[in-house]
Amino acid sequence: MNDAALTDLLAACRAYAGGRVDQRFNAVAQAFYASAKAQPKIAARAARELSRLPPPGAAILANMLGTIVEKGGAVERSGAAVWDLYMAWLPQIHRGFAGRKELSPRQRQLLDAFQLLGQSAVSHLSAMPQERKLAAGNKALMAQLAELQDYTPGAAWVRQVLLSRSDALLVLHLPSRQGFRLRYDNIVNCFHLFTLIQAAFGETLPGGRAPNRFIIDMARCVTVAEEGNDEPWWRYETVQPDRSGLVEISGEASVDTIARIDGRQVILLSAPIEGAALWDTSFFTPQLFAMPANVVLEEALTAQEAEEWLAKFGVPTGSQEIDAP
Repeated sequence: MNDAALTDLLAACRAYAGGRVDQRFNAVAQAFYASAKAQPKIAARAARELSRLPPPGAAILANMLGTIVEKGGAVERSGAAVWDLYMAWLPQIHRGFAGRKELSPRQRQLLDAFQLLGQSAVSHLSAMPQERKLAAGNKALMAQLAELQDYTPGAAWVRQVLLSRSDALLVLHLPSRQGFRLRYDNIVNCFHLFTLIQAAFGETLPGGRAPNRFIIDMARCVTVAEEGNDEPWWRYETVQPDRSGLVEISGEASVDTIARIDGRQVILLSAPIEGAALWDTSFFTPQLFAMPANVVLEEALTAQEAEEWLAKFGVPTGSQEIDAP
């Protein structure tokens, strides 16, 4: 049964020319999903065939393998094959655009199938943290993705995956001298982080408010992003590298720019300045539903812990400001 399901699917993938699938392909696909559920190793066998299929069929098979992973299948069975295929196609497409000439028929075929392959790459990479880290450090790869992201979502989505960060965060609220440990997941820029920090605190801190559910659901990838704006409830600062003072955090910058002290990134909150910049929901995009963004408030510091941290940054007892260097 399993052999027949895979054989039929591969034949359908070889015949698939792109676009919407017909009823026959859908029936074959459903039979394959059922076989893969009963005998999971069939996904690995299918993955080994990816490089032998024409681009439309390879992309739709990769997409199906991504669906299996999203439903709990082991990423080890297909992740390497899907990522290898993505890395084989990407430079070919990039060369086509870099040459500023008409794409060749082969490059056009790859580009047409690249969105489906990109969806699969996101599904797999979401469960492959070590591969994400290695790829994010590949400057040539990141440059190619940046140059292609406006031409195909298959590049924009994968670039977003590789730029996304998850980390531990210490937040100190200067006016109330309270401190908190938080955790953020799958966030690229600081504006996105600010929105979800505000959602985590809500009205529990001075200056906080009831979060706008419309905005928060988009920021958490619960709903598809539409036009909207958010605004700062506090001023967001971090520590100078030499701890000599504070510096305002640029909302457009990567979350990597937030200073790290004793292994944890640090943000200090104070009253917002008048005319502080708003930001729009484009900072939450492209949305990765396989890697939803979130911020979780893990615990509050004791009063003594908060004072110890404030002292490290030169905020004397009873003050809401950091001492000048």
